[in-house]
Amino acid sequence: MPELRSQFKTYEGLTAPRSLLKGIGLTDEDLAKPRVGVVNTWSDINPGHIHLLPVAEAVCRGVRDAGGTPFNFNGVNLCDSIGSGPYVLPSRDLLVNEIEVYAEANKVDALVLIGTCDKVVPALLMAAGRLDLPTIIVTGGYMNTGKLNCQNVDFIDIGINLNKLREGKITEEYMEQLVEAACPAPGACGMMGTANSMSLMVETIGMSLPGNATTSARSERLHEIAYDAGRQVLTLWEKGITARKIITDASVANAIKVCMAVGGSANTVIHIPAAATEAELELDCSETYAEASQNIPLLIGIRPNGPHTMRDFDEAGGLPALLSEIKDQLDLSCICVNGRTLDENVADARNMNPVVIRSQKNPLSSEGGLVLLKGNIAPEGTFIKLSAVPPELHTFSGIARVFYSTMDAINALERDEIKEHTAVFVLMQGPKGGPGSAYQFATRLKGSTLGNTCCTITDGRLSGAAAGACFGYLSPEAGLRGPVVAVRDGDIVEYDIGKRTINVLLPDGEIARRTAEFELKLPKRKGFMGIYQQTVGSILKGAVMSGDNISH
Repeated sequence: MPELRSQFKTYEGLTAPRSLLKGIGLTDEDLAKPRVGVVNTWSDINPGHIHLLPVAEAVCRGVRDAGGTPFNFNGVNLCDSIGSGPYVLPSRDLLVNEIEVYAEANKVDALVLIGTCDKVVPALLMAAGRLDLPTIIVTGGYMNTGKLNCQNVDFIDIGINLNKLREGKITEEYMEQLVEAACPAPGACGMMGTANSMSLMVETIGMSLPGNATTSARSERLHEIAYDAGRQVLTLWEKGITARKIITDASVANAIKVCMAVGGSANTVIHIPAAATEAELELDCSETYAEASQNIPLLIGIRPNGPHTMRDFDEAGGLPALLSEIKDQLDLSCICVNGRTLDENVADARNMNPVVIRSQKNPLSSEGGLVLLKGNIAPEGTFIKLSAVPPELHTFSGIARVFYSTMDAINALERDEIKEHTAVFVLMQGPKGGPGSAYQFATRLKGSTLGNTCCTITDGRLSGAAAGACFGYLSPEAGLRGPVVAVRDGDIVEYDIGKRTINVLLPDGEIARRTAEFELKLPKRKGFMGIYQQTVGSILKGAVMSGDNISH
């Protein structure tokens, strides 16, 4: 039995902490048990998290039944579309730091981390790797897909239809019906966005129980998984199985391969390196993504990559069934939080619907969902979700339009100032220069008449729901004076996804001259955002906050 971190050192049989904890109703027997921190990101402003209180209660029952003492903590969460301004991405790192404070200051022996949305699930994985305690993550499930006129609708349809409304292609009445139908909370938005992509990757790594990632937020099975997690974390503690025994180079590489197979969100390219950084891994995530994109086929088409839903995926056998289809590409020796290896977890998996989960012999695409392109404006690379790109935009040559604000780009689109065959740059959105997102522009562009002729290129985020030719996380970002700042309106931009190249047609000397002359104006942030701006690191390492990143 391992030594309790939470064991009090007594002085003459009494301590102030014991007295205080007895004051909240705990007994000496309770205080002698392993102390399990249950971090729950519930809030009643976030539809992805509004259902998590009973999930945490189920975890606590499991902890008690297994002989532990649970303590509930609440952590920050933001919905990417309800939360606004520069706070969304930094909220990820704020939650990681909150969990560290809760766990270390209170000397918990183990953790169960509960959460749902785009920045929260990555934060839970990052915190697990940083703290290296016995830990299980419970992801909170997805929204059931809405219906309108007998058709599947979800959050994706909102942005795409905004420009259709402006162009008179749909009525205001239809738009209101869509708003009512698209997001039947609770749970993460039901498409293959960042939240569901990251939940699948967490389960692949082995940090959540099998079946968790494809369980609906409304399913009673979620409460059963939560109860089992509460019990199982005590087994991990008893056996000394901490998070870094599970979050390894091999298990993270497995997750990147699964991301390709499911057409996962391009935003994973910042979150998975962040988790690797926190777990102090040596894996080169960017190269692993690049290699996996050429070796792992796309096997499932969940909106926006195809017609299917997360429920379809679950009913077809869920993640274990998909893992069994690519098991020859995976390291099956990796251990998972249920105490079994990945091989053991998929041994009995069955693909019950090969139309939904394809085989490697019959893929939706021979290439994976995410592709890394490099060139003279992106020497470190930029990612695109290939599975969401129309065939006519796999190659491109057109003129540049450069914006340093997402709203400026949206306004130009609505004033019909953007023409066919335009590469629209939305810059200063990266972690240092923003942080911000070009998603609202990209989704309106996709819903417009220009959707299949133009592309979006940004150094910031793009929602996992983004469809069309959308390049995100271009690195080095404009806020670090990357060569992308040399691009001017009217320059010719070319890319070729097949060849993995993206360039502006300018001589190297002209790019260097323009880059040196670029007037870099970083926003002056105060409070937490000022701390974030000073400490945020490279996109390639996950844009993690660290004192090592402060320039002196």
